[in-house]
Formats: sequence, C-alpha cells, structure tokens
Amino acid sequence: MRLIFVRHGDPDYKNDNLTEKGKREVALLTERICKWKNITEFFSSPLGRARATGEPALKRMNREAEICNWLQEFPTWHESKTGEKLRTWDIMPEDFFSNPDFFSKDKWCHNDYMGEMIPKRYQEVCDGIDSILTRYGYERNKNGLYDVKNPVPNHNWSEPIKQYHLKSIKDDYPEEKTLVFFCHLGVTFTIIAHLTGLSPMQLWQGFYIAPTSITILNSEERVSGKAAFRVERMGDTNHLTNGGEPISSSGYFADVFAETK
Repeated sequence: MRLIFVRHGDPDYKNDNLTEKGKREVALLTERICKWKNITEFFSSPLGRARATGEPALKRMNREAEICNWLQEFPTWHESKTGEKLRTWDIMPEDFFSNPDFFSKDKWCHNDYMGEMIPKRYQEVCDGIDSILTRYGYERNKNGLYDVKNPVPNHNWSEPIKQYHLKSIKDDYPEEKTLVFFCHLGVTFTIIAHLTGLSPMQLWQGFYIAPTSITILNSEERVSGKAAFRVERMGDTNHLTNGGEPISSSGYFADVFAETK
C-alpha cells in the first residue's frame, strides 16, 4: 500500500485559494501527476487551496477525488484549559523543548496546554486515515501496526536479506494500491505521526514540506499479514526545480535552499 500526500500550492490564505505563484507551481505539478500510472483513488481536503491544487490534474485524467472533511488543515490555534488562545504548532522553540509531553506520542495533546479540542480533532484525523486503510484491508491493531487482510506476495518472506535491507520488488505486483491525498502541511504530518508512532509535534516543529511538494509512505510487509508504514520520500519538489520555479517558503521561518536546473 502506497500513500502519496501532496501539499497545496503557494497559498492565498485570505481567500483560501492559490497565489499566482501557486498556480504556476500547480501547472508543473499537474504535468508530473498526469504521468503517474495505476493510481487507485484520490482524496482531497475540502479547503479551496487544496482543491485548486488537485483539480487540474483530476480534470485531465478524467478522475474525481473523494472530499474528506478530516483532511482539512489541522488547527494552528486552540483554546487551552485556562482559556488562553495558544498556537497548536509553530510554537516558539523554547516552549517546545521545555515541555517533555510534546515528545510523547501518547501525552502530546493530553495536557493543560492543548486543552479539549485538539485531542478530539487529532482522533478525527487518525480515524479518517484508518477508515480508508480499512477499505483496502489494512486494519490497525492494538500495537499500532496494521493487519493485512489480503497480503500481496512479497519475496521478503521467502528470500529475506536480514543483515542489511529488504529485497523490495513489490512494484512487480499489479495488486499494489496507491492512494493520493491533496491536503496541507499540518495534517500530513499528523497522519505521518499516527502511522509511524511519533508525536506530531516533533514533525510540526522539526520538519518542513513546501507547497506542491510530494511526500510518500509505503507499507513494509516483512511478515505475511502484517504491515508498518515508513516514509519513503518527504517534501519532493523536483517538478519545481526542473521547471525553473522557486520553492516557496510558506510555513517556514527561514530561507529555502535555492537550486537551479
């Protein structure tokens, strides 16, 4: 099972749409997506900037995306238990590093800082992605891994390379499913944290993915009927570099490294 997350183009947050730069980014992204083969299903956030990012490719491919409310951006602000309006993520580094709860996958949202709304929203996102995976036979178990109903044959079961790496030739099998999600930085990291057993705070604070970037997770099925998800690629913007379009720093507090083809 392959999951591809596409962040929306350079955003016009005021109008929940794309800037002119964002539209140029999406034009390059569209050319890339239209070359992808055997995409099983598309999903999209209901927000305008995400839909505007996916619609050009979907129209050319004569495909539609399922709109999922839980895919909209994870809240940037929330009300704490003391009634303060606080940032959920992009908090100041000294505040992040001084709170050990933020580094725990079980405690990060269950504290006075986060209040009551954030755990509920987090659970909505977790339940949302798990419900889609369940459709395809990947059922989350009590250990945070996934039981696979109809496992795809995998040479790692009979010909494992135990010392260094897996012999990965899953792409040889036509049954491999690929799902594409048009969404946002914060919710992408929320899903990755859920699938890989991390606190999303660590991803929100420590990683960046640019507008129209592509992030890919794949299931590693080292034992028949069992799967764990792993990040294969994060924040890939090759289509922008190859097309001569600068990478946007929207959502970042530093300058993005500039490359030219």
